[in-house]
Amino acid sequence: MALSTTMFFLLLASLATSNGKSSKLPESDKNLVEFPLNLEYLEAEFYLFAAIGKGLDNIQPNLTGYSGLLGVEAGQDAVIRTLLYERATERVIPYGITVAEFTDRISELRNSLGHAGLKDEGLIVPVSLGADGRTTGNILSANASSLSYGRTPQEVLRILYQTGNEHVAGGFYPRGANGTIARKYLKFE
Repeated sequence: MALSTTMFFLLLASLATSNGKSSKLPESDKNLVEFPLNLEYLEAEFYLFAAIGKGLDNIQPNLTGYSGLLGVEAGQDAVIRTLLYERATERVIPYGITVAEFTDRISELRNSLGHAGLKDEGLIVPVSLGADGRTTGNILSANASSLSYGRTPQEVLRILYQTGNEHVAGGFYPRGANGTIARKYLKFE
């Protein structure tokens, strides 16, 4: 299912980025495609800078449009979570908690800010939440049927703004995100 979803977004992205040719997608559909792709780009930049101190422009300078971005991000998430899982029991200095506990706290924060229940999980979960209800390892955060959790634009903005409110800017975007979808929700004081 995750591969089907990725292929769907890649197809939409290729239609949305016409490279000078007339686009086959209506403007409203372009916004629906560009919103998650911009978030994937932000996440890729965040993790790359944290891991190696460089961004996508240094790693893949010829990356144009969005076609490769979702595939890169999907693979990157699995690699990063695998590396974290290998260190799950190590203590994080200076916090005094393990890597697994750290990922649990991040997931709890995302779930709390998103206001939509369980949509993020740490590296180690109860068997009931594990892949097909058979494991506690959680390399790919997914539901009991091993399908990726979805988030609405409102949920994503609540988390990115770190306010729990899609209408109130903060966090990664102190002035609010600048895309069409994000601006639709933002309320200026």
